[in-house]
Amino acid sequence: MKTALIKQMYDVFGPWAGVKWADTSARKLFEVWPGKAVYWELTCILRGDWYIVPQSLESEYAKDAVHKVPGRAELIEKHVKNVTPVREIPLEEYDLVITFDPILEPPKGSRTVFGYYVQEHWDPLHGKSRRRPARNYDLFLNHMMDSREELRSLPQAIAFPYLHDAPMVRGEFHPERRELAWVDWRTAMTLANRRLGDSWCPEADAALERLREVLGIEVRCRTASHAISYAISSTPAWGDAAEYYRELAECRYYIAVGRLAGAGQGLADAAAVGCVCVGQEDAAYHRLLCHPACLCTDMVQMTRKLQAVRQSSELQREILAWQDEKLEEHFRKKPLELLARAIELKRKS
Repeated sequence: MKTALIKQMYDVFGPWAGVKWADTSARKLFEVWPGKAVYWELTCILRGDWYIVPQSLESEYAKDAVHKVPGRAELIEKHVKNVTPVREIPLEEYDLVITFDPILEPPKGSRTVFGYYVQEHWDPLHGKSRRRPARNYDLFLNHMMDSREELRSLPQAIAFPYLHDAPMVRGEFHPERRELAWVDWRTAMTLANRRLGDSWCPEADAALERLREVLGIEVRCRTASHAISYAISSTPAWGDAAEYYRELAECRYYIAVGRLAGAGQGLADAAAVGCVCVGQEDAAYHRLLCHPACLCTDMVQMTRKLQAVRQSSELQREILAWQDEKLEEHFRKKPLELLARAIELKRKS
């Protein structure tokens, strides 16, 4: 399916330059991608063309990510390239258009399927979209996975995760595996008794040190990036998302347990690079991906389960096979089938 991916200029996620898939590659995308890796695998799976359009919707996410941070709007204006007016995008040439937040007025009568993610689940746009997609859109792609799973008609809000492709990721990132555990930053913040939205703090660093002692293993956590709003520094860190995958792929284990967990994007990244993932029962992606031996209810259970996993190479192999099967089923095959079904429904209508 021919796919266009469209975001606004002041959207810090994704690439900071409009680029056609034919003019780039999986690795080359990182040259214009300064922040979180979210949507990179989706881009590669769909072979999507990225368009950046002028700002038209001032969502709560845009206010939080840009307008609350002094100088960030000017930073974006300096570095974002290839901005395209909406009227110049050949929407009719695409089978599928995915936008990040409902930033378009999709044309009525089009054969193209129009869907959108809401960038932050705490944004009021998310709650409104769960009830019904925005005007003229066919799909609200609910990455929190708390919408209907079966596509029955259009328009519809649908449970739809961020996409992942383990073979592709491992083909790009395959450093030597080490006896390291990557700790999700939310786990450290939970141990530091902080709330979602709080900045990284010395107490979180201390919590990581305690965790090293309790687990008896060296741990990694991207503390520096979480000390900065949306991990966007005053000088864009081009290629940082690639470095994130490389560092993650060196780790044998991934730990994401704590009350601050969202849908679980980081755990899915870790499964894609081949980490043994220890997660929690109330996180959507964790329930889909984690082997029963690695699914926890609390921190105490996490320490016991991790120790049991570390002591059995046979169990580790079983866990990795389980994760690969679930990743392919829930984060690639089913979502792609859903999109194909949506295109079929749209054309029949």
